[in-house]
Amino acid sequence: MDKKTAATAIMVLLACGLATQAFAQDQGPRFHSDADDIGKISALLEDFRQDVIHKDGDALKKLLLNPNGLFHSIDDQQSVNDARKLDPQFDGIGPSAFGGFLTLLATSKDRLEETVYNTEIRQDGDLGLVTFNYDFIINGKVHHSGLEHWQVRKIDGQWKILSVTWTKYLRN
Repeated sequence: MDKKTAATAIMVLLACGLATQAFAQDQGPRFHSDADDIGKISALLEDFRQDVIHKDGDALKKLLLNPNGLFHSIDDQQSVNDARKLDPQFDGIGPSAFGGFLTLLATSKDRLEETVYNTEIRQDGDLGLVTFNYDFIINGKVHHSGLEHWQVRKIDGQWKILSVTWTKYLRN
């Protein structure tokens, strides 16, 4: 192969490689994300935190699309197995725990707070996902920690919490 043919072959290979790379990048996910919506979702998270601090159950209810929706910690397999001894059809989640959370806020004499960090918000149109690590603090001491996921939905121009799931690791 002469130098001219070799140079042409290299140029063709480089062009094919660049075209393939451009095509691959073009095939990635395309989110219809909006900085204003990301900011509103972030504000929703902060509103939730403040409502916990102020033990304002009525305000918390307004942040959820449906208070009977998924709002539950994810138990380990042993806890699921134990629950299945009483109910063989137990799905590992059960009914929403939101009512119990509101009862905790209404009856607790303790100072309660949830701090969040490593927050990631992804949004595509009217659907969003919020993921973060959290510490649940009682009277200034971390009681439990974990990973929390929210699905959020924009409806009637407002972002609402569609579902909340979290892991829970006691720190006592």
